[in-house]
Amino acid sequence: MRTFVVMLLAVALAPSARADEALRTKMIDLLSAYEEPPSAADWRALGAGAGAELYSLAQDTTLSHTRRAGAVYALGFFPTDANRAFLAGLVATDASDALLRRKAVYALGAGWGDGALSELTGALSAPDTQLRVAAARALGKVGTPSARAALQAQLGVEADASVRTTLSTALSGK
Repeated sequence: MRTFVVMLLAVALAPSARADEALRTKMIDLLSAYEEPPSAADWRALGAGAGAELYSLAQDTTLSHTRRAGAVYALGFFPTDANRAFLAGLVATDASDALLRRKAVYALGAGWGDGALSELTGALSAPDTQLRVAAARALGKVGTPSARAALQAQLGVEADASVRTTLSTALSGK
């Protein structure tokens, strides 16, 4: 009887496992695009499980660096509390991979906008110049009065010329 129950469970679970693997394969294919990155519509077209699978891919250290970075960025298209916490953790940790931190900043700006203002303004004052540039660009795209105020405040204290240029560009709306 036990063997029969185990076989029934295996049969019942197998289609789900195959569906998850098919979704994962489609997502990895999308993450392989270099010329034209997938849009929010491309990701959402994969269905309800896409956000959870992206979360898994973003944490998968066996994936190539660029695919993982793409997954981190795409999490912004699925604004859940878990995704925000993961992205905020990447941004806040100096020991995190620099590319993943920048992609997390862009994802927070795209997915949460003004709701991620604390994370984005924190990134504006990070020691990493490229992270500050990414935060300035993300806040420029958010474009709200509070995002513009954060950009203006940073412009008043920013010493790096490339970051100052990015701040000015973001404030001009370009």
